[in-house]
Amino acid sequence: MIRQILANYNQFQKPRRNPLTKLLGRGVADVEGDQWVKHRKIINPAFHVEKLKHMLPAFHISCSEMSSKWEGITKGRSCEVDVYPYLQTMTSDVISRTAFGSSYEEGRKIFELQLEQQKLVTQVAQSMYIPGSR
Repeated sequence: MIRQILANYNQFQKPRRNPLTKLLGRGVADVEGDQWVKHRKIINPAFHVEKLKHMLPAFHISCSEMSSKWEGITKGRSCEVDVYPYLQTMTSDVISRTAFGSSYEEGRKIFELQLEQQKLVTQVAQSMYIPGSR
């Protein structure tokens, strides 16, 4: 079914959103029709199996660092650990290593700015928009 949706992109339209979100950026999730096809073709090669195989060492390093942090926290005893912040940092670290060749610590400012932008987009998306009010 997903292949049918992706192949017939003109028949499956995305729900309308607050037009203010267009000011904050337009990516694959926001564009439609021919623009969507163009964006998808640009990012598609990044997800080929061969490219992902080359990323495995970066995944391994990031996962090893995260598990070492957990071992340091638990010190061999049983306890609860909130894994969300660690998984978030690990994801950012993997992206930094694979896309930019640096660790999360080196690109921390960029990720902080992205988090701020994400919060702004969420605020705008949740704001009420009355058509014709602009």
